[in-house]
Amino acid sequence: MAVVGLMVMSALTSAYSQKNENTGGKDSANDEFDIKNSSFLLPLPLPAGKYQHALSVRNVIVPKDWALDNIQAPFFNYSAKYTLPRGFNLQGSLSTLFISNQIALGPFWNYSIGSYHFGVGYQVVFDYGILNQFGFKTILTGWEQQPSIIAGYSFKKSAIILRGDIYYTSVLHLNEGGNVLTVSKGFTNGYGITATLEERLWANRLFSFGVKVAHIKYHLVAWPAFPVNNYRYYVPEFILGLKF
Repeated sequence: MAVVGLMVMSALTSAYSQKNENTGGKDSANDEFDIKNSSFLLPLPLPAGKYQHALSVRNVIVPKDWALDNIQAPFFNYSAKYTLPRGFNLQGSLSTLFISNQIALGPFWNYSIGSYHFGVGYQVVFDYGILNQFGFKTILTGWEQQPSIIAGYSFKKSAIILRGDIYYTSVLHLNEGGNVLTVSKGFTNGYGITATLEERLWANRLFSFGVKVAHIKYHLVAWPAFPVNNYRYYVPEFILGLKF
């Protein structure tokens, strides 16, 4: 009986040790996660042929002077990037509020030094708005240009990103019941600065929270309330994102 008991105890000890080794192996694998291999927002020079995408919601605080009230409007966004050789990638996005829609596409160049990351880019933006309610029968189309500069710092499982954008409007067409008003003379709409924290949620899924402040003449999300003056207004946004 003593011999049998010793054999049982030995088997249980061996199984427990093996379980601990397996658990330790999983924990070690998890500890190998580095956000530089998975980040969507950091300007990273990644190997060519990699596709990434993310969803986000931009909560835009519309200035009271535009809407005669404090209005918050959600702007839903799908973004994607495809990596190219020599630190380049192609980035595009689709933002929509159904009555306000925006498509952006353009190249970026990225460079990293250790945990510091830098990028510059340029996107062409197409605006489309349609409103057939509340007495409106209006369609807006327009083209914008958006140069950008990005800087970021990466920790092991999180990253901080700063981004600056300049918004230049090339042309706007406003169709009101068949009458078209065209603004063909280009102008600088303004600029925006965004600060974002990106961190690991689970596996390779990343969550991001950003705060953006733009100093602009108009925002597409509130195009039916375009201001009639030449003033620029501070328009804050709060951004929640999920990278797949």
